[in-house]
Amino acid sequence: MVLLDTNIFIIDRFFPRDERYKDNKAFIERLPQIEAGFYIFSLFELCGIASFNLSTDELMRWIYHFDQVYAVQILEPGGLYTELAIDWFERFSNEIFKLYRKKMTWGDAVLLQGAEEHEAETIITWNTKHFINRTTIDILTPSEYL
Repeated sequence: MVLLDTNIFIIDRFFPRDERYKDNKAFIERLPQIEAGFYIFSLFELCGIASFNLSTDELMRWIYHFDQVYAVQILEPGGLYTELAIDWFERFSNEIFKLYRKKMTWGDAVLLQGAEEHEAETIITWNTKHFINRTTIDILTPSEYL
């Protein structure tokens, strides 16, 4: 499985003049043939960013049916339904705080935590430098993946 970063969807929806748009679109069009996941916390981040530009109807569609907008599987955090909430939150927080020590932002730390938890083979992002020397998971741009 590959785990996708929010920037792929931001470029696709909001930046058609971006120099990476054509390659990004080619990758998006291949999603139905790829086992691709998108972490629920990344979806929260994306919807917050997109809320400034999407209509209320489109935002609600993204929030509740993103897997129909884009051919991705929405991944939930492990243990969420099997652990006590306080235990889950403490474990999750500790994992994120460990990644903060590697000088990562919330969005990057959450993406990496989700990728590690779901044993992703690859993270697909346009911001590969954010993950260098921080994981053993392969980090590729959409162009490199294709």
